[in-house]
Amino acid sequence: MEAYEENGMIFNILIKNEEGLFVAHCLELDIVATGETVDQARKDIVALICAQVDFAFSNDNLENLYRPAPKEVWEEFFACKERIKKKYKVERAFTKKGVAPSFVPPWIIANTCQKPAFCNV
Repeated sequence: MEAYEENGMIFNILIKNEEGLFVAHCLELDIVATGETVDQARKDIVALICAQVDFAFSNDNLENLYRPAPKEVWEEFFACKERIKKKYKVERAFTKKGVAPSFVPPWIIANTCQKPAFCNV
């Protein structure tokens, strides 16, 4: 295990092309972002994940952070032969004025599968 994985949160992302639009789906949070390119969809889903994590930790609302995607999405993701792992910094935006900052993970680690490029389905 790499050192940065000890303090980061890991999220799995499935990206696929649906009728000319790239759809990125975070499996642990069941949130979706779209883009005209793979890079745009990836950038937008990572921004959403970071915002959700920051908001949950900053507001002591961890019980509502995780909402798993449907089983079918997980099956598509795990059919992938290869995943890209990348680390992203979590920028804090939800710290309340006058309140001591709470812990927010400094980064997330995203495992991304892009269909059909890396998947066998």
